[in-house]
Formats: sequence, structure tokens, C-alpha cells
Amino acid sequence: MVEISQKQKIAILRVLRDAREPIGSSIIAEEIKDYGFELSGRTIRLYLQELENQGFVTSAKRGRDGGRTITQLGYEEIRNALVNERVGFMASRIEALACQVTFNPAIRAGRVVLNVTLVDKAHLTAAVREMLPVFESGLGMGDYTVLIEGGDRLGGFFIPPDKVGVGTICSVTVNGILLSARVPVASRFGGVLEINEGKPFRFTDVIYYNGTTLDPLEIFIKGRLTSVSAAANQGQGRIGASFREIPNVSLPLVEQIQAELEDSGLGRGIFLGKPHQPLLDFQVEEGKTGMIVYGGLNPVAAIEEAGIPTQSYALSTLYEFHEMAHYRDLFRQALREA
Repeated sequence: MVEISQKQKIAILRVLRDAREPIGSSIIAEEIKDYGFELSGRTIRLYLQELENQGFVTSAKRGRDGGRTITQLGYEEIRNALVNERVGFMASRIEALACQVTFNPAIRAGRVVLNVTLVDKAHLTAAVREMLPVFESGLGMGDYTVLIEGGDRLGGFFIPPDKVGVGTICSVTVNGILLSARVPVASRFGGVLEINEGKPFRFTDVIYYNGTTLDPLEIFIKGRLTSVSAAANQGQGRIGASFREIPNVSLPLVEQIQAELEDSGLGRGIFLGKPHQPLLDFQVEEGKTGMIVYGGLNPVAAIEEAGIPTQSYALSTLYEFHEMAHYRDLFRQALREA
């Protein structure tokens, strides 16, 4: 049995998680340097074999340096390991993924950040019916989604054979789009946002990104603190949302980008405050403007509220926008095939 330290194991799994295709030991040896490890290709190959024996990775092709991909068990290992070192991990994960977003709203093309949710195949029809009103009311992050059968990959995420993968656009995509326009975005917290008469009213619970190891919206959904279905169907309820800050000087540009995002089907859940002023009673830093973005996992929250079990992985992978479909087309097809 090969001895591999916990830190090395998690570093290798993170490299595989962030890869958009199966990769071998030579690429991993290069990428793992960012985590502070200098390991030879031979050592990496031995470690990969051990990780495969433990069920954390799987071989994608044959050969001495055959490509590997991370399994669902590997994702769970990342999530559960090294808790103390992962405090503040969400903040750094947001920054890392935002830098890799290439989506251009003007041409509706490029990579977006995707949340991945697993639903049992037997529950897909019921899940689609719960998600539909959430998309219709604009409470998600955009109008586009993707459904992937078990056994296939959703970006860099492998979907187990007995599941269906639901991909929803993560609000971190907005960070990446603004960053491409040279607008720095500070992500402060994720929270439960109370909706009153169809509009944002107040935050009832918040978790700051720099003090958590998990996505706050995942926590709120599993804690049954949301009532997204009520918000979608009645205009009153609690949804997931995030709070960001942008420089005041960039506000005109951000308003222009917001309009472009609405035209491209991604901007209905973005709300801007006023310079120097609190937004929903939350103070902003000097020279900043607050911004609220609805959570991409809100359709999934409606599934959970209906008693349908899910497994969600926020900020899971990068995905080409042109491979997604408008929710109406996709859901109509899913219901027709049921």
C-alpha cells in the first residue's frame, strides 16, 4: 500500500476536480505545484493507483499515464477533509472560478460556472415540475439549465448511473463577467432573502464566505430555511441570494452589463444599490455599492422543499454556455419523455 498524506490526497483530488477533461500524472504533477507540492510523475502515478483503489478516482483511458477523473466519492472526500484549513475556502474558490469565466453576454458564448445537483432518475419528473415555477418567476440565476443522464459527465463532474445531473448557472458567473470588464467584485456573504410582493425585502440569515467551508446556500437548503416555492407561486417567501460590493466608479458600466445580461437570459435576479448607501440594511464599504444576486440553487431548493432528496455541489465545474438549453425547452422535453 502506498503511503499518501491527507494533504497530498486532497491536492490531487482538487486538481482532478478542476480539470475539464481526464488528465494524467504529468499534468497533475505540474498543477499540484500550486498547492505547494513537488512530486514526480512516477510518484503521482503510484498515488493515483492508490486513490483509484480507494474509489476516489477512476481511469478514463488505458496506458501508462492514462487519464483519471474524480468520482463522486472523491468530491465527498474534498468536502469532508481538512476542515480547519478550509475555513475561508469558499472565498478563494469564488475568486479562482471567477477568473476562469469567459462568458460574453453580447454573443451568448463562453464558459460559465455551474452548480451540479444529483436527483434520482425516478424523481426527475416531479423535480422538473417543482423547478419550473422558480425559473418562470425569475428566482434562479438565469433562464438556462442542463440535464445529463447518469453515466455521462457534466463539465468535469461524473454523474452516477442511477442519477440525473441538473446543472444550474452559479451566481459566481456574474463575478467573472464583471472581472472580464475590469470591475473588481467583493463577495461578502450568502443568505436567506425574504421576498415580499415579488421583490427583495430583507435578509433573515447570512453566512460570510470568508468564514465557511461550504456554500451557504447549500446549508440553508438542507436546513429547510427556504420557501422558494411559496416565493415563486405567491410572491412571498424565502430564497437564497448573495451580497456583493462593487466600486462606485464602475456603477454605470455594471448597469450596462446588467442590461446585457438580461438580454442574454442571465440578469433577472441582479439588484444594485446606491453608492455609499446600505442595501437592505447592510452597510457597504466606503466607495462601494451593494449588489444582490439570486442564487443559482433556488430551483433545487424547491425540489428539496417538496421532499425530493438531492445532492448539490455548488461552484462545481465550468461549462460551455452554448451546450445549455432554455429551461422551457428542456423541461418540456423531459416531461414529454416521462
